[in-house]
Amino acid sequence: MPLPLRRSCVAVLLSLFAACGGADGNDLAAPDGRRNGAGATPAATAALPTTPIPTSNPTSSAKVALGRLLFWDPILSGDRDIACATCHHPSFAYTDGRARSIGTGGTGLGPRRIASATDPQITPRNSMTVLNTAFNGVTGTATGDPLQAPMFWDSRARSLEGQASGPISARGEMRGAHFGETTIFPEIVTRLTAIPEYVSRFTEAFDGAPIDQARIVDAIATWERTLVDHDSSYDRSRSGGPAMSAAAQRGERAFAASGCTHCHNGPMFSDFRLHRLGVPDLPGTPHDSGNGNDQFRTGSLRNISRTGPYMHNGVFNTIDEVFQFYRRVDRRLDPALDNVRPPQGNDAADVKAFFDALSDGTFDQSIPGTVPSGLPVGGAIN
Repeated sequence: MPLPLRRSCVAVLLSLFAACGGADGNDLAAPDGRRNGAGATPAATAALPTTPIPTSNPTSSAKVALGRLLFWDPILSGDRDIACATCHHPSFAYTDGRARSIGTGGTGLGPRRIASATDPQITPRNSMTVLNTAFNGVTGTATGDPLQAPMFWDSRARSLEGQASGPISARGEMRGAHFGETTIFPEIVTRLTAIPEYVSRFTEAFDGAPIDQARIVDAIATWERTLVDHDSSYDRSRSGGPAMSAAAQRGERAFAASGCTHCHNGPMFSDFRLHRLGVPDLPGTPHDSGNGNDQFRTGSLRNISRTGPYMHNGVFNTIDEVFQFYRRVDRRLDPALDNVRPPQGNDAADVKAFFDALSDGTFDQSIPGTVPSGLPVGGAIN
């Protein structure tokens, strides 16, 4: 479920090869235009830059602490049973480990979560990770404009602030059946205003300004910008530390030689553009046309080893299945697909070692002991 955060309403989320080429209709700057073929060397990449912070939503410790509580508090859902963290949980690298997320009315956590028997709400897409979504849109060394950062699988929202309200307002995600799109946030504001701790925390975080929708999403976005993984093998090697393992180094070269660095490059290993790949529908589900033209955003490869299932609908359970898909992909769908030749055999094993080196960093996995509403932390997940 593309809940607040950074999963991407990410993420969070991330598919392995959500795209591998340029296509019409993209509105973000293209990468440097290089196309890698056999014998290519890895594209120039770098460790993550400084976190972009919008001037309209400056960070503060009080705002971060408030956003963290809101992220975990099911009071933001219509039926008070689901939180942002339900589908973006640290146990699954801030995804939920499911092909498609289960929204309001469900119980349990991650792959064990069960939809309501009477009103099942299963989202159409895979939950993108919230980790590193502060860097969405960053394709080079510049930090980029955080207010233009693309969010969701179809890039329909820009900025973490713009994304955060989407899941709260969605019927099958957090809103539920008892409130409308125009009434859910007024209801949430009323609820939060009735809780003294939230009143105090909003007062501190926003210089005495009252609780409203904009400040709710600003706080959540501020918290999400702190969810950055640190000290991966890849980043250590790029910062003058120990080299990656020999297998990971071979895998980096094999990955470039496979032609996928044309779209999976830069510090986030994504061009953040929309592409049409012909990913098969998940059996038993209706076709998802993405942005309306069967296009979906290139997913970051950071933490890819931790964030399966893969693609916008979670149709592939393993990275090997993704490789197999690219071996038979219809190369007429996107010009750059002509250059993609997925690794096989030993090369495939080495590329997976490289992906592990992008996924072995550390990140905040702490969970609040309580939330100000007194509701179960994270919603109905037990």
